[in-house]
Amino acid sequence: MNKPLVLGRLTANAQTHPGKKRETNQDHYLLETWPNESAILAVIADGMGGHRGGEVASKIAVETFSQLLNDPLPSENFACYELLLKAFYDADTAIREQACQDFGLMNMGTTIIAAIITPTKLIHLHAGDCRLYHFSGDSPPYITADHSVVQVLIELGKITPEEVSTHPMRSVVNSCLGGRGQSQLSIDPKWDSFPSPVRDLHSGDLLLLSSDGLHGEISPQQLKNIVQQFKDSPDKLTNRCVEVALESGGEDNITVIAIAISVEDNRNEC
Repeated sequence: MNKPLVLGRLTANAQTHPGKKRETNQDHYLLETWPNESAILAVIADGMGGHRGGEVASKIAVETFSQLLNDPLPSENFACYELLLKAFYDADTAIREQACQDFGLMNMGTTIIAAIITPTKLIHLHAGDCRLYHFSGDSPPYITADHSVVQVLIELGKITPEEVSTHPMRSVVNSCLGGRGQSQLSIDPKWDSFPSPVRDLHSGDLLLLSSDGLHGEISPQQLKNIVQQFKDSPDKLTNRCVEVALESGGEDNITVIAIAISVEDNRNEC
């Protein structure tokens, strides 16, 4: 179990596992603070495009986002949003350029969720079916909307959410970094859209980022139960998420990041 990352009221932990059926883990993640401890940067990239390509694409994406930590974090929300957005396009370009240099990496790509988290604010963007969950109080959790074929079918009323797990196109995404063609990248949420890419955080909230190896294996109710049981302990929560995903089949690589917002500064508790 990884040691939790602590920043003021924020306590975070990440876990990744190749699952039961995959030879390699094509997921990569980033969970680090800015050097001045102004915020946490959390990223999960779920590679695709063959045994080698997916692993390379997700690694390039995470390495690109890690470069954001080299410069001070802007104080304005919109500037932070633009910083994340630019990293998406930079990573997309880097993946495509690498694919052009190696025939074995042709069409490699990755889905991705990325977030900047301070004790009071969340700024997030995603492409594909990696997700962010925001659990706050007794309200239903906020969940990013997958860029996937089945999500489109749900929105059109063609299938129900319960039918997703058995649908033949459940793993087909319609946005990613890299991949085939030139028009596959859609990044959400947009700045002026609803829901907003900026969310307020409160004491007792929990953020969960995941690759589809987690939320594709366990039900929303199972995830809710795990969060309710371990929301004050991100290390135990991420560990239990991986355990349940493996118990449910472990068909894909599994990666999860949890960030808890406590009432008081936790830095002196470790």
